[in-house]
Amino acid sequence: MSAVEITGARRVRSGTTFAVIFSLICFFAAPAMAAPTTTFSVVVPIVAVESGNELLTVDELSAATSPGGIWFELSSAAISHGATLAVDSRIVASIVALGNDTPAGVASWLSDVTTASPLYLPWGNADPLVLASFAASYRISTIALSKISTIPAGDFVGWPTGNAGKNRILPRLETLGFSTLIVDDVSFPDAAGSFSAEVTDQIRSAVAPGSTVSPQSVAAEILRTSNGSTVIALPRNPRDIDPLRAAEFLDALLAGPEAVTPFRPVSLDAVGKFRAQKIPTVALRNIEDQHRLDRDVSAIAANPSVISTPRLRRFCVMAGMIGQNGFSPAARSYVQSSEIYDEFISFTIGADFTVLADSAELPLTVSNSTASDITVVARVNAVSGIVNIANPQQTITVPAGSSAQVSVPMVSVANGKTSIRATLTTVDGIPVSEPVYVAIDVQAEWEGLTLIAFIAVVSTILSIGIVRTVRDRRARS
Repeated sequence: MSAVEITGARRVRSGTTFAVIFSLICFFAAPAMAAPTTTFSVVVPIVAVESGNELLTVDELSAATSPGGIWFELSSAAISHGATLAVDSRIVASIVALGNDTPAGVASWLSDVTTASPLYLPWGNADPLVLASFAASYRISTIALSKISTIPAGDFVGWPTGNAGKNRILPRLETLGFSTLIVDDVSFPDAAGSFSAEVTDQIRSAVAPGSTVSPQSVAAEILRTSNGSTVIALPRNPRDIDPLRAAEFLDALLAGPEAVTPFRPVSLDAVGKFRAQKIPTVALRNIEDQHRLDRDVSAIAANPSVISTPRLRRFCVMAGMIGQNGFSPAARSYVQSSEIYDEFISFTIGADFTVLADSAELPLTVSNSTASDITVVARVNAVSGIVNIANPQQTITVPAGSSAQVSVPMVSVANGKTSIRATLTTVDGIPVSEPVYVAIDVQAEWEGLTLIAFIAVVSTILSIGIVRTVRDRRARS
């Protein structure tokens, strides 16, 4: 080997040794790599408290959207920390319905929420598995939900409670227009992206009204035990949330270096199977039966939505209560108040009716308080055999916001007092009113006595006239 080659080899070895030493120095001098940052996806529900009113009042909206109000505090905390809002479409529709009468504070709140790109829940946060549980013609699609609110059909995200439905119902949701769901990891253990039911229970203990648990301590415990990506949700029932305590919890949880990522609902094809818990079978069946009845009875109106829309809105509110302790008594109250339709179609009953002839016609007035013409069948029958109803069923159309009269022909069979029972039904015979009773006093012999008296009087007058005429002729002759 020449001197030049020897010199080159030495330079190579020296360079290699220097590179190794430099690498070792850099390796030991470099700080240890930081542990992966915990990321949180948080969904904050903005849901109206259940009530019998289909739309929320101005006072309710103003109170909830003003500083200190439940929606204001929840949305402010969520937006400031980048959490995801899930908004009850009933709230949006109630505000939109006010139009120019919307208070400035309420309109400003809705604008802020809309800018935050929230998720939209079915009316009253209705359980989508309840909406899909009926026979095909009675299921409630996102198109139907869109018609009773102001939310586009494609924007709805369902939030099953885990307390209703069966696995065979899940495939129906896609046909009804649902594409994503908010689900927990207990009811839907196979769903990727579900939120932690255990953590939600921890949160509930901290944010419940009157709770003595510190929101900060619960937030600290969640931070300590969480690693990687954690998906959580605040309680969906607004009665479980003190807004100020909830804001304190979010401030404590999301104030540190932890990153907040948008909450992504689970797509239907990734949901898998679920485990329903504590299904309130009887109560659920009752509201389902009432919903079918509401749909059937709505057919009496020329515009069925006049009747079906308010009823569907009330039904959705009930469907959002499935997982609550007071659901069963609330369901009974809902059915009892819904099964009577006297609020929009009914008889107007006047004084008792007296029959003075062998036949007569009983006038009955039917009133319609809705904004649509209504067609019903008036069914009338006698309580006793004193009178006979010649035409016991008559179909009548009552104009919107007006009344119409139906004449019931009767034939007297005997004298005395009785009653006529009248009901209103659909063409298919479904009752739409409570029975009403009209007292009838039959005195049909008066017609005969009056006729005899009239004949007697006329005969007497004729007789007197004949006698006078005969006398006058005899006197002149």
